[in-house]
Amino acid sequence: MAQLLQSIATRCDGVRCDTAMLVLNDVFAKTWEQFPPVDHPSHITSHQSPVTSHPSPPPEFWASAIPAVKEAHSGFLFLAEAYWGLEARLLALGFDYTYDKTLYDGLVSRDAAGVQRHLLGMTAEAVAGGAHFLENHDEPRIASILSPAEHRAAALLMLGLPGMRFLHDGQLSGAHLKIPVQLARRAAESTQADIEKLYEQLLTTLPTTAVGQGRGELRKPREAWPDNPTARNFVIVQWQRRAPEFDLVAVNLAPHRGQCYAPLSVEHLAAHNWKMRDLLGQECHKRSGDDLQNQGLYLDLPPHGAQLFHFGPIN
Repeated sequence: MAQLLQSIATRCDGVRCDTAMLVLNDVFAKTWEQFPPVDHPSHITSHQSPVTSHPSPPPEFWASAIPAVKEAHSGFLFLAEAYWGLEARLLALGFDYTYDKTLYDGLVSRDAAGVQRHLLGMTAEAVAGGAHFLENHDEPRIASILSPAEHRAAALLMLGLPGMRFLHDGQLSGAHLKIPVQLARRAAESTQADIEKLYEQLLTTLPTTAVGQGRGELRKPREAWPDNPTARNFVIVQWQRRAPEFDLVAVNLAPHRGQCYAPLSVEHLAAHNWKMRDLLGQECHKRSGDDLQNQGLYLDLPPHGAQLFHFGPIN
């Protein structure tokens, strides 16, 4: 398999390793533990004794295979399809990115609080090493699961996180039919105008911001007032490329209105007053730097609200 990886690296820019965690030594041993060994006791003759020693496991395959490929092809990218909470181990062994299936599952099951817990429970390195997606060849089409409003919020979240943004063929036009990859073709479908417009807006607006180009940082929302639990439904990502300006991705994943305070971590925040403008909508506000520093940014978003604010100093 190491030779095959070397061969692939001469032909393309990266490789997706299907169920990459199955090659881990302990996972491999667990997977095959019920299968008889080559020298099964029933095959041992009367003058032989069963082997009782337990040799040390070999080094992890990925720990040697990935560096060997990258030594010859420094820009080659390794993407792991991974499950069972083993993403961090695969990143540590050299993978550039691993599937963030937990995020996908939370979004399609509409578990807003679970999505927030998952993302805030990850290290910054794990978030940045995630391949965030709403579709791939194994999953149903996202437009067949989520409403347009839900789709918009999930798309901004997926595209607004640090890490890899994974977009599937047909996703941008709102395709509904899941096609087996073995078919090597898919039925013609009418373009969904609202979905196409959604992605056109996101993919033309985001490159004008710090999203994906600067430093991205997840921020933990605070409740807007006691006994208001809606803050748990928000995901907030702060991005900055060139100080003092910065951008803020704010998404309310719940099917109802929600409120929270978003703590900001921008240097010299209190030194300016700020103009904030929603690049995906019409909202424009002015905010005191002292208030933003001391309280955070108050947000009141509608059901499945998704906003991308650009902050610029007024003075």
